[in-house]
Amino acid sequence: MTPPKKWTVRAAGLVLTALTVVGVWAAFNASVIRARYAAQQLRTVGTDQERDQWADALVTYGAPGFGRLVECVKTGNEPARAAAVGALDRHLSALPDGDTRAVTICATVIEAYPSCGPEGKAGVLRLVPTVLNRTGGAYADRCRAIIAECLKAPEPDVQLAAVKIAIHPEIRLRAEVVPLLTSPEPAVRSASLFAVAGSADGEEVLRDDELFKWLHDPDPGVRRVCHDALVTRDRTDVEITLGRRLTHPDATERLKLLLDLRYDHDVADPEQWLDRLSRDPEPAVRAGAARVMVELARGRKLPMPIWVGRVADADMHPTVRSVADYYRALPPVPPESVGPAGGP
Repeated sequence: MTPPKKWTVRAAGLVLTALTVVGVWAAFNASVIRARYAAQQLRTVGTDQERDQWADALVTYGAPGFGRLVECVKTGNEPARAAAVGALDRHLSALPDGDTRAVTICATVIEAYPSCGPEGKAGVLRLVPTVLNRTGGAYADRCRAIIAECLKAPEPDVQLAAVKIAIHPEIRLRAEVVPLLTSPEPAVRSASLFAVAGSADGEEVLRDDELFKWLHDPDPGVRRVCHDALVTRDRTDVEITLGRRLTHPDATERLKLLLDLRYDHDVADPEQWLDRLSRDPEPAVRAGAARVMVELARGRKLPMPIWVGRVADADMHPTVRSVADYYRALPPVPPESVGPAGGP
């Protein structure tokens, strides 16, 4: 039997060895332990200031801390997620240009997206601009896929954030924004119209004719964006007014525009507006456009536009075709007689 004293010494040695192993492990994994504790505090503290402090503390723990931050973006409650997104954004923005750590952290953020729920994906979306700014085109394709998905999200705040990023030079998804022009949310419509009405990348997504109708949007902010976009396209006040009348939701107002184009000699080029009205959804407006154009052409000795023949031959409504064909067939106005020199 082992004497009690020797057993005690041996037991003490085993405890000391175990403590030494634990201490060595703790020394090598201090950042992991601190990151775990800080992440727990981030999710449980009660104020935004405390959450920001714990999120910034996680940044100082290196890879374990970044992993916990990204995990909080994926699965944390909204206040903790907002703090984690803020800490990642601040850290990435503060890194020097060309710092490879930015690429590593951004990769972790982007790769987390597919496994996120809707709230987590919204959190990653908030970091996409920073990822693009810090990594150039390295993750442009992945970011473009994220934006394309978020543009179709049901949440207006997610749509709004995605629209604002869709015009980024590395994303260029302005055409994909067009469906959101019919959003019930004025803020989404306004941002979407701003995104698609411009042509900074050389691509015109909406023609003027398509843009004019947003001058009638029920929200004044959307109408203002539309007006400013038309001004940016060098449209004059007269053209904007005509465009507003051209797309008025009341067909009676569009018929009144036909009369003004017929008798108002201040309109420099009525033919282009009549051409647009010849494609109006209301048959009476289309027929009136053809009639007015024929009358103007005959009265002003102008050549007959080709589109009058299109209306007469191919309009979907038989009455419109009949009216246009009747006016098209009218004989030319005879030239005014010229009296002999010296005559009465």
